[in-house]
Amino acid sequence: MSAAVRTGRALVLALVLGACGRYADVAQKLDVTARVAGDTWIAANAADRTELRVLIVGTPDSQGSTPFAFSSVHFPVSAGSTVYTLQGTWAEVGTAGATTLHVEHSYTLPDESSVGILSRRGAYRDDVRYDLHVTATLGAGQLVVTGSPDLAGTYVPLVQALGHLGTATARDAACAFQASNLGMRTSEARLIGFGGPGITQYDRAETYIGIVAGSLRISFSGSLTSTTNTTTIQYDAFEDVGGVRVDGPMSTYANSGGTGHMGGVMTFAFSPIAADGTPGATITGTIDYGGAGTAAHALQIVDGNPVGGFYTVAIDGGGTAQVPPATAPSPPLADCLALP
Repeated sequence: MSAAVRTGRALVLALVLGACGRYADVAQKLDVTARVAGDTWIAANAADRTELRVLIVGTPDSQGSTPFAFSSVHFPVSAGSTVYTLQGTWAEVGTAGATTLHVEHSYTLPDESSVGILSRRGAYRDDVRYDLHVTATLGAGQLVVTGSPDLAGTYVPLVQALGHLGTATARDAACAFQASNLGMRTSEARLIGFGGPGITQYDRAETYIGIVAGSLRISFSGSLTSTTNTTTIQYDAFEDVGGVRVDGPMSTYANSGGTGHMGGVMTFAFSPIAADGTPGATITGTIDYGGAGTAAHALQIVDGNPVGGFYTVAIDGGGTAQVPPATAPSPPLADCLALP
């Protein structure tokens, strides 16, 4: 039996086993995202600043109810990271900031960097509804959330935090990559099967909307025995976090074992706003996943993990940087944004 056939059979087995889960229904709607027209708040976990928490809350109606989205994104030293997202309704239920979060959908993108690509579950969604009770107190330009350790934090408006980003140096360019990557990471948790063999379901391309604006379209081409399969995520004016927009393609070219490289050039745009409502200068630039055409710098992946090469980042009219994929973010985004 050839190696290609053995790999193909292993992938078929993984997909069959995966079909035993709650997403076996072929007709299931993949994207159930609700737009949230409101403010994006961001906090660093007080105990571990490599975890960032993003809370997007709309403008409450006369009953004190509005859509919300919450994401926890971990940026550890390993090549993998965990993303956890909740979506539902935010309801103010009393005085002193008492609030009930009616969770309708929860998403998990687990850190499976130590798991073989064919054995990974990938991103998944749970539609079991439940309530979370928190206290949310607004004051001095901060939103302090208590009552749930998973959501607790001192949040600041993301658009104001973006005002701490510079443009001139390599450090600034590295920070720009981390800020751009935040919204892309939150979106990946909603792409059912992302990170595992379930990605092959996108042989029929699917569109997902951004929580704040825009959309992305994910597609897969190849076969179970191809030496090169292509997965492309095309972002279009995409905002999963307010004030950070990304556009362009991000592609992965890999065999069925998850070994290959990445390519594509994306653009980013940050729109900071001062506390008094004055817009700051928009920061724009590019992220090149293909190493700006230099083979030695192209982003390499093995078993689905980025292990070599660089993200090549350039701020328009400013600094440039080559960001390695398999080390802790440097500088950490919490420091780039001067989060409390």
